[in-house]
Amino acid sequence: MGKDRLSLQYLLKRKYRVAPLPLVQDELAAWFDEGFGQKLYQWQKKCCQRSLSHLFGYRLAQIGISPRHSLFENLQPSHKFILSRAHGDASCQCEFDALPLPSDTIDIVLLHHVLDFSSHPHRALIEAARLVTAGGHIVIIGFNPLSLFGLYKWPGVVWPGKAIWRHNSLRKGRVIDWLQLLGFQVSYRPLDCDKTNDDQLNQWKRKLSGQELSHGAFYMIVAQKMVTPLRPIKPRYWSPLKAGSLVGLKQVQAENRSPRKKEV
Repeated sequence: MGKDRLSLQYLLKRKYRVAPLPLVQDELAAWFDEGFGQKLYQWQKKCCQRSLSHLFGYRLAQIGISPRHSLFENLQPSHKFILSRAHGDASCQCEFDALPLPSDTIDIVLLHHVLDFSSHPHRALIEAARLVTAGGHIVIIGFNPLSLFGLYKWPGVVWPGKAIWRHNSLRKGRVIDWLQLLGFQVSYRPLDCDKTNDDQLNQWKRKLSGQELSHGAFYMIVAQKMVTPLRPIKPRYWSPLKAGSLVGLKQVQAENRSPRKKEV
């Protein structure tokens, strides 16, 4: 009896464990390309354009599970790039808990379902927070575990076996607690971005396939780094890496800046 219980616990733990992102990134990207995933992605784009258009900054980095699903179109920052876990359309391939960028250099860091599909979500959040400049913002988009979509994860992971259901169940309140411990203050929580099409909500009882579970399917958090410098700090500049310095790392184009003059 004890061995059977241990084997059942091991089986369930293996079923619900987040899969290594490089192995399932193509499958997740395909999910966002069609059906409910595409509707969710389009709504997330609208939320980002409406909620982040007032934020100012020079650099915006999107760290996401799908490099070809950009969320920063029509946003102000002049230097925008995507970091991803595997090869694709990303500007850089890297580990989410070991980002190859200097600290305090990015004005807006956007995490697109990174915490959902990270084996160490708290560690990934700490690493992303390290990049944000003083007064900069971090934007987090994640699946809402208390929504119909989030609840469908539990039976969905057993039967279809799709990678989309093997994600972490992180409540918005828990993520906010992490942000506050890291010195961030939540500045904006758009309630209208927590749902897609309300007319689909009445169909979930009729067709429980994951296509209709749109009400409150994701949440969006915008938080500001509350670190006040003693004097205004200009955006830091880092030298571009050589293409062969790190294996699997693509060179990110740096901004054109004139050399600083030495003060006498």
